Amino acid sequence: MNDAINFENEKPVLPGGLNALTILTFIGSGLGILFSIAYPMIIKFFMSMMDKAVASGKEISAKDLAEMEKGRQAMAVAQANMTPMIITGIIGCILCIAGAIMMRKLKKDGYWLYLAGELLPVVAGFVLMGTTQFTGVSSYIFTLGIPVLFTVLYTLQRKHLVY
Repeated sequence: MNDAINFENEKPVLPGGLNALTILTFIGSGLGILFSIAYPMIIKFFMSMMDKAVASGKEISAKDLAEMEKGRQAMAVAQANMTPMIITGIIGCILCIAGAIMMRKLKKDGYWLYLAGELLPVVAGFVLMGTTQFTGVSSYIFTLGIPVLFTVLYTLQRKHLVY
């Protein structure tokens, strides 16, 4: 009777941390694709909100006016570069999804594919918009904070990638 378990033929199990990260990547990248597609409408909405704020007749402080002008300049640059921003955003999200799928299969190349997907929109944003893209705290968080956080978290999980 052979009761010995053959561990050599067993596939490694997907660790919980890597599982959670890939699920969050699928959700975030899906939302990223939706926001990339909706980018023209989002810019139009914010431009109309700024116009309404100025036309409302309410007194606006000089600081608020300066912030709105910075925002308007950033949106003008974004409108001028809309097509490349949308394309790089969608391609970046697709690369992140493909990388996450590969990492769920514990493939090392998935990490590099994911990293390319995170870096592409950031680099494209700097090339196309420069630092104009940073008009507030939220833009820093979404443009740099989340990609850096997830890159660090995936880097910590690389030890589990065996193929």
